[in-house]
Amino acid sequence: MRRHARIGFIALTAALAAACGKKADNDAPLAFVPADTPYVIAALEPIPEATAKHLTAQAQSVWSAIFPMFDQLLADTGQLKDEDATPEQVAEHAKVRRVLKAVLDEIRGRDTPEKWREVGLGTQVRSALYGVGLLPVLRAEILDADALRAMIARVEQNAGEKLATARVGEQDVWTIGSAPLLGLVAIEGKHLVVTVVPSGADDATKRRVLGLDRPAQSLADTDALAAFNKARGYLPYGSGWIDTRRLLALLNDDPAVEAIAKAADEPKPVLDATCRGEFDAIAAKAPRLALGYTKFDAERMTMHMRLDLDPTLAKALAALPGALPGSNSGDALFEIAFALPVLRGRDFLVAQADAIAAAPFKCEALQPLNAEFADMKTKIEQMIPPPLADLVGVRLTLDSLVLPDANDSEKFDVSGRVLIGSNNPTFLTGLAQMSVPALQKITLTPDGKAVAIPSDVVPGGYAEGREIHAAMGAKALGLAIGKDQTAKLETAVTASAATSGTIIDSNVSGSVYKLLGDAFALFGDKLPDKDRAGIDMQRKLYAMYAQWFKRVGGGMSFGPEGIDITQDVEYAKQ
Repeated sequence: MRRHARIGFIALTAALAAACGKKADNDAPLAFVPADTPYVIAALEPIPEATAKHLTAQAQSVWSAIFPMFDQLLADTGQLKDEDATPEQVAEHAKVRRVLKAVLDEIRGRDTPEKWREVGLGTQVRSALYGVGLLPVLRAEILDADALRAMIARVEQNAGEKLATARVGEQDVWTIGSAPLLGLVAIEGKHLVVTVVPSGADDATKRRVLGLDRPAQSLADTDALAAFNKARGYLPYGSGWIDTRRLLALLNDDPAVEAIAKAADEPKPVLDATCRGEFDAIAAKAPRLALGYTKFDAERMTMHMRLDLDPTLAKALAALPGALPGSNSGDALFEIAFALPVLRGRDFLVAQADAIAAAPFKCEALQPLNAEFADMKTKIEQMIPPPLADLVGVRLTLDSLVLPDANDSEKFDVSGRVLIGSNNPTFLTGLAQMSVPALQKITLTPDGKAVAIPSDVVPGGYAEGREIHAAMGAKALGLAIGKDQTAKLETAVTASAATSGTIIDSNVSGSVYKLLGDAFALFGDKLPDKDRAGIDMQRKLYAMYAQWFKRVGGGMSFGPEGIDITQDVEYAKQ
C-alpha cells in the first residue's frame, strides 16, 4: 500500500513540475490567439537590440524625407470629390483628414526610440496579427498605457475633434467608420488592440476580438507556433501561416460573414454541400501558406515563404523547370534568370485539363472552369516549334549602366550579357542567322569561344561604337555588349547550369536604387513645377535606399513540399 502511495506521489509531483515548466505566458499577445485561428503572423520574441538599432538608424535617415510625401498625399485626398457622397459622409471625410494631420504632426519629430517611448511605444515588443474566425486582430505590446492615452488626447485636441468612443463591458474603445465595418481600437493593460467587426456586431463578438473573453485554447497553450518555427527553421521575430482550408470553411460558417452582408444590405453568400466539398478539395491542394525569417540581424535579413502543396502536385511542379542557364555572378548591377519549361509546362497544363474533364466541377460557381480548361487544352496542344520547344531558360546580367544627364556631360553606356538556355543552341544560332543576314558570316561553335559581332546588327544604331560578342556552349547561347565582357561571356556559356527546380532567381545591387533616383531626376527636370516635388521626393528616397542596401536577392523554386519564395537583403555598411 505504501509502495503504491509513493508511486502515486512521485507521479503527481512529476506532473505538477511538468505543468509548471510549460506554463503559458498569459500576458503575451499569443495568449489571445485562438488555437484554431485561420491565419496568424506573430513575434514570439522582440527583435534583438543590435537589429533594432540598425533599423532605427535606417528609419532616422529617411524620417524627415517621408513626411512631405505624406503631407502631399493628405492634401491630395482633400481635393478628391465624390459626387455620390452625402453631406454627412463629406463631413466625416474632412474629420478623418484633420485627425490624420494631427497624427502626422504628433509623430513627425519622433525619430528615435527614446521619443517613441515618450508616448508609450517601443521598437522591441511582441505582437500578433491573427483571425478570430475571419475577423482580423492586431495586438501589440506597449510600454506605457497612460503615455499613449495622453498622445491620443493631444491628437484630438490638435484636430479639434473627439474620436468616437464606445464601451464594451468595462473596456473603453475608440470606434472608426460605420457600416458595413466598424474599426475598434483599445488599450488593454499593456496591449494596443486594433480590430474590425461588422457594424451590427453584438457585445459577445466584440469581447472575443478584443480579447476580453479569452479563447478556450490559445496558441500560447499549444506551443504550436514555436514548434512550427523549429520545423521550418524560422526565427521567433515574426512568422506564421494562412490555413486555406480553414479560411474557406469560415467563409460559409462564420457568423461574421452574414453580419457584414446584412450591414451592407447584401444577401449572405451561401455554398451548398457540393460547392463546399469542391472548394475544400481545391484548398487541400494548397492547404497552407507559411512564412518567417530565417535570418534577421544588423547585417542581413532573409525571409522565406512556402505554399505547401499536395505531394502529388508538388512533385509534378518540381519536375517542370530544368537547370537555369549559367550561374549567379553575385556582383552584377542587376541579374535575373527565369526558367522556360515550355514543353513540360504544356504537358502539365494538359494533365490538369484532362483531370478536370474526367471529373468536371459540379458547383455552379466553379463550372466555368470546365470550359476554360478544355479551351486552354485545345490551344496549347498544338505543335510547338523547335526553338520554343528547346528553350530551358534565360539569364540577363547587367554589369554597368550610365544614364545621360541633363547637361549631356555623361553619355549613355551599358555593359552586360544575355544567356539563352537551350537543348539545341546550334539550331537557335542558325535561326538567328537566317533572320539577320549580317550574322551569316559569323561562325559559332559550341566550345564557348567568343566571336565579335558587327554593331550594326542592332537596329536603330543603339549599339553603334560598342563591342558586341556572341558565344555558344553545349546548352547555352550568349550575347554580350560592352567592354571587358569577352571573358565573362565565355565563362557564362560554359558554366555548369544552376540547380534544377528554380523558376526565378534575381540579384540586385543597391547601386540600382541610385540609378533609379538619377532617372527620376533626369525626367523630373522636364515636368511642370507642380509635379516635380513628388519626383524630387522619390529621388531622395531612392538615394537613401542606395545607402541602406548592399544587395537584394530573391527567388522562387518548386520543391518536394511546395512552392518556395525567398528574399534576401544584405545591408550596406554604415
